[in-house]
Amino acid sequence: MRYLYYCNSTYQLLNVLNLHWHRKNAAFEQIEDYHADVLILNSFAGARPIYEIVKQHDVFDHVRLIDKAYNQGAFHSVRTVLDALSPAFYMRDKYGISSNEVKDLYDVICAPKYSLVVDQIWRLNEKAKLHLIEDGIGSYFLDIPFASNSRLISMFSRNDFHDYEKLYLVDRSYYLAENKERVVEIPKFDEGYLKQIREAFSSFNVDDCNDRKIFWLSQFLNNVKFNEMVDDVLDTLVPYKDDLVFCQHPRNPMKNVHNFKESDNSQIWEFRLLNMDDIDRKLFISIHSTACFSAKMLYDYEPYVILFYKLGDDEVTHVTEDFEEVIRRFKESYSDPDKIMIPETIDEFKDAVKSFMEL
Repeated sequence: MRYLYYCNSTYQLLNVLNLHWHRKNAAFEQIEDYHADVLILNSFAGARPIYEIVKQHDVFDHVRLIDKAYNQGAFHSVRTVLDALSPAFYMRDKYGISSNEVKDLYDVICAPKYSLVVDQIWRLNEKAKLHLIEDGIGSYFLDIPFASNSRLISMFSRNDFHDYEKLYLVDRSYYLAENKERVVEIPKFDEGYLKQIREAFSSFNVDDCNDRKIFWLSQFLNNVKFNEMVDDVLDTLVPYKDDLVFCQHPRNPMKNVHNFKESDNSQIWEFRLLNMDDIDRKLFISIHSTACFSAKMLYDYEPYVILFYKLGDDEVTHVTEDFEEVIRRFKESYSDPDKIMIPETIDEFKDAVKSFMEL
């Protein structure tokens, strides 16, 4: 059985590596004649050095880093339609990959969500089965996670992405959507796997922010009201400037108007968590970023968390009832659920930060 894994974030890659490591060691889903390749999209901070490390350690049969090309100009729309209609054209046009390099090679394609590149690779491997793998908190309440701008393009596809065979999640108990019978829980990040990760990615072990208590985790939503809400929240954190680290989103950096200390964006968040001193006494602040949940979901660490999505309306923060139910389950998974704080007013937010700093 030959698998192709596709990743476009560190979080996805860590879950893929975990799944792959346990399969190679016959500790999970013993698969006859198991072989696997991985495609890493160069769209996030640290993608290239991570690719170099994965390639150097011969973890997969083949490792490829692909740079996404953004077509601009008058023919952009025409090229987008051609991309959607022709997998061979798409792979060559966007990624410089000949269709012969991926055609009819794979029995299983494993990806985090619907995207045009996944669709086109699947079309070049008509007999392959589709497996989905966790892409953060959204995977728990969306039946099929879609990459941005992909729903319209999916209309051109001959594939039915609801026809996936399995959905791999870190914790099945959070899952709300339909088709729960297809959900498979990924093996826990056990000591054997973590030892491999620490050794392979030792170059990411340096952290210049271990002395800070508060970690601001930026999130990107292209909305004016959203930006105004974020500015108001950041204003309240100025008194804690010496204790705060401003962590930029790996793909969509935001303006640091107060000149907070910024983390080195080459130090990947998921690796930083592994090496953070006294992590259970740190505070992570975000609207509702998956980065706030990673410590618990990947490593079973329990830092303090403030999610301030209730300071804006649902149209601004894109919060649904299903999302809030996942948050409730996540909070209940903590040994002390009170460490997850969800203020409803700016005054409650200020009180939550103050209470943490007085611990």
